[in-house]
Amino acid sequence: MAGLDIKIPLMKMPDGHSVPMLAYGTGTAWYKKDANSSMHKSLIEATTKAAQLGYVHLDGAEVYNTEPELGAAIKASKIPRDKLFVTTKVTTNIKEIPRAIDASLQKLGLDY
Repeated sequence: MAGLDIKIPLMKMPDGHSVPMLAYGTGTAWYKKDANSSMHKSLIEATTKAAQLGYVHLDGAEVYNTEPELGAAIKASKIPRDKLFVTTKVTTNIKEIPRAIDASLQKLGLDY
């Protein structure tokens, strides 16, 4: 695949890490009402392509019910995990953040 050599600006965080200022999101347009519905192949393909084109900040949320697709796209992109900045948001387990993080990591198929 021909790369577009996208240069997304970074924002330096107080801890010294840098975060891409622009993320590819799996939200509103891909929202699934039922978490148990089949995976959106088109979402996996679109997210994989976005990552391969240079969008290394990938954003999801448990409420979108698309974390499994985001995880599949990360795997399909073959981009090393340490080169990606993956974000998600929680709602149902908000009172138990460590448990919510573990649940999201499991759905994403990620260790961190």
